[in-house]
Amino acid sequence: MHLLDWFIKRKIPKEIESYTYKVMHITDTPDMTFGFLETVIRLVSPDMIVHTGDFVDNCKLELSRKDIDIYERRIQSLLKVLRSNNKKQIVMCLGNHDDEVIVKKYIRSDEVLCHDKTMKVEGLTLAMAHYYHQCSKEADICLFGHSYDQVSDYGKRILLNGLDGVFVFDACSKKIAMIPYPKDTDYYRQKKFKIGL
Repeated sequence: MHLLDWFIKRKIPKEIESYTYKVMHITDTPDMTFGFLETVIRLVSPDMIVHTGDFVDNCKLELSRKDIDIYERRIQSLLKVLRSNNKKQIVMCLGNHDDEVIVKKYIRSDEVLCHDKTMKVEGLTLAMAHYYHQCSKEADICLFGHSYDQVSDYGKRILLNGLDGVFVFDACSKKIAMIPYPKDTDYYRQKKFKIGL
């Protein structure tokens, strides 16, 4: 086992191993997280991955199109990471910094691309969107990202903001575990990193 694998495996809650149908939720992923995500996907082996937008979150396309070429290359890298465990279903919700035309160019027909979506998974109703207010009020679990703003809940829904960490939950038992993102993830999400000496 590589050192990185060992380090990440220590952060994965043991109870995930007992989950029957594992759903992994990620969001707002700067490209510096891709290696981490690939390792987590390999170690957790989810049945379904939901990404709730801003696929290459260090490319702020809503603010400037200057990074469009980098975004296009990185979206291909992200899809390779998400597909690294072939048995899973992939659902991707577009975020405010995503380019739908580019993503559609590389997504496969068996993968779902949407702005927001509600679907049944093992009898559980999941709502998925980039913004929490776009999640259905009828869902059992709502998956979203975009902002750490306080969310107000209406009903008995479980709200999972993927900015907090990689959530893995069992669609059968509704048990939820969280794996923390690498330490500087928020720094890269805000595009505050510096290049050079």
